[in-house]
Amino acid sequence: MRHAVYSHTQAVKLLWAILLPVTVGVGVSLLAQKGIAAWPGVALLLVVNVGLLLVLGHFTIEVGEGRVEWRYGVLGRPRWDAKLDEITGVEVTTSTALEGWGIRRTKTGMLYNAHGQQAVRLRLREGRTLRLGSDEPERLAGFIATRLTLLPQDRSLLR
Repeated sequence: MRHAVYSHTQAVKLLWAILLPVTVGVGVSLLAQKGIAAWPGVALLLVVNVGLLLVLGHFTIEVGEGRVEWRYGVLGRPRWDAKLDEITGVEVTTSTALEGWGIRRTKTGMLYNAHGQQAVRLRLREGRTLRLGSDEPERLAGFIATRLTLLPQDRSLLR
C-alpha cells in the first residue's frame, strides 16, 4: 500500500520471547558441548529462527487507497486485504484466550492477531467476518469507519 492513512505495526511478542532465548540457549549449549564442530548446527538454527522472525515476527495493519491491508513479517508476506467498499460494518471486539494468537479460523471467521485479545471485527458484503488483532482497536476502527462508503440502509451495521 503506497499511501497509507493509518499504519500500525506490532511485534509478535510470543514468537520473539520464545525464539530469541531458544536460539541463544541452544547455540551456547551446543558450542559448549561440541566446540567448533557445532558451528554448522548453530548456523542452521540461527538462519531458521531469523527467517521465522523475518516472516512472522511483526503484524502490520494499514488503511488507505480504498482498502484495509494486513500482513506479517518484515518481508510483507503473508498478506491479505479487503476493499473498503466490500466492508459493511466495523466494530471493536475481543478474542478469547482459547482462540489464541496468529492466523486462526474461528467459529466467527478468521482471526489475524499478534498478541492480546483486543480486535476489530470487519463484516464483509459476502457475509464473511474477520477480526484483526490490535493494541489500539478504537483508533483502527475509527480510521476504517470514517472511510467506509456505506449505503444509507447499511449504516445500522456500523457499531
